[in-house]
Amino acid sequence: MKSPRPTASTQAPQDSYNVANLGHTKRRFSMNEGRFRLAFEKAPMGMAIVDLNHDLRRVNQSLCDALGYDQKELLGKNIIELTHPDDIKDDTPLIEQLFNGQISSYRLEKRFVTKRGDLAWLDLTAVLIRSDEEEPLYGLAMVEDITNRRRAEEALRTSEERYRSFVVNSSEGIWRLEIEQPIDTTLPPDEQITLFYKYGYIAECNDAIARMHGLKRADDMVGVRFGQLKLATHPTNVQTMRKLISSGYRLLDLETGDFEINGHARYLSTNLIGIVINNRLLRIWGVQRDRTEQRTAELKLEYSLRQLRALSAYLQSIREKERTDLAREIHDTLGQSLTGVKIELSLLNKRLNSDTEFDIKTTSEKLEELTNTVDDTIASVRALATELRPGVLDKFGLSAAIEWKCEEFERRFGVQCKCNLPGNELELREELSTALFRILQEALMNVATHSDANAITVDLVVDEQNAILIITDNGKGITLDQLLAPTSLGLLGMRERAEVLNGSFVIEGKPEHGTRVTVRIPLLIRTEIKEEHE
Repeated sequence: MKSPRPTASTQAPQDSYNVANLGHTKRRFSMNEGRFRLAFEKAPMGMAIVDLNHDLRRVNQSLCDALGYDQKELLGKNIIELTHPDDIKDDTPLIEQLFNGQISSYRLEKRFVTKRGDLAWLDLTAVLIRSDEEEPLYGLAMVEDITNRRRAEEALRTSEERYRSFVVNSSEGIWRLEIEQPIDTTLPPDEQITLFYKYGYIAECNDAIARMHGLKRADDMVGVRFGQLKLATHPTNVQTMRKLISSGYRLLDLETGDFEINGHARYLSTNLIGIVINNRLLRIWGVQRDRTEQRTAELKLEYSLRQLRALSAYLQSIREKERTDLAREIHDTLGQSLTGVKIELSLLNKRLNSDTEFDIKTTSEKLEELTNTVDDTIASVRALATELRPGVLDKFGLSAAIEWKCEEFERRFGVQCKCNLPGNELELREELSTALFRILQEALMNVATHSDANAITVDLVVDEQNAILIITDNGKGITLDQLLAPTSLGLLGMRERAEVLNGSFVIEGKPEHGTRVTVRIPLLIRTEIKEEHE
């Protein structure tokens, strides 16, 4: 049985419903379109509709503000054209994949070039819009301007790189001490020190400070408890911590020295600054400079100055002693001899002028006595002159003077003295010969006084550049303490004589194996050497 055909009366209501429904759908679409347009235009982030050729078909004001264009200028521009050249290779493949349907969306932080040519960083999210038949229609791009954030990140990264470069490459030691449990700075100092030793550790440092504390790298020091450091166990460290606390955790140019690292004394200059918030110590920054070389040089200079002052006093006393001895010799020997001669001559003169008979024999005997006395006086004068400066040094040169001095030393002290001298005649400048001879005199006197030696060897070698004097004995050997003793002024005098002529003085001793003195002095002074080269 066939269904009845709808009549006009039954068809009309259905048509009315379809028309009404279509109108409602148009109104709803129009409403949605209006809402979308409003959201698109007023969105705080940039938005754009991009066609399948990558051209901008619709943009909002936020995107215009980010790129510095107005809407008319942006419309029709290709999005690739606005992309920074270095980012095209990353963005283009993603756009192709999006429009080809391989991906439904993607997100990328990329650089755009503004109208002024500046760089703008945008966080881009791209979505593909399809038709009801799933055909690609256009792309919707949503961008957030992250230029300021990226600039801040870049500035932070640059600052971090500079900081790292400064810390790592600094010649000064830099460290950061973190406190596991913040310390109440209102506690008594002793309690704060105890807590610091318990909770303080090295959180950051560079290689320079690691080397100062006897380690090779910063990694060997990071994580170490402060109480485990050599510096922390130094006797003065508790006093240092007290100073740091009393100064409000700010201590500058603190000298810490004379503690040993790997067997060597270290001298450090330390700056410490604590970070205190709400009366809680959180961390301490420290900078240390290794002043070991500087301090060692200062100590050596102080030692040298003390030695020079002592040497000056010693030379003054020697000079006074020489003057006293010379005055005594002149008074006791020459004075008495000359006084005796004067008396005898006066008596002889009286006899010659008296009326008594002149006795030739007696007069002859008196004259002979006077002659002997004058001879003795002349010998005494020569002895004094030789003691002051041996004439053999001026007449016959250094080799003859050394040989004469060794023979005299052997005769006087009974110590066998062997000389090895150049066979040819030496032509040395006067100050060089005098310096070597005086050094020999002092060295022989030291052997006689301190060494207990029974044999000495003196070698004089002259090469093309230097005159070298070597004095070796077989005594008990000089010790390091004797070498460094401030009272070893004879050694200092010998060294000064050599160094004033640009030479060197080296003394070595071995227990029970004797002492060896080596003096090396250039044949030419520096000005002469310079003139020869010119």
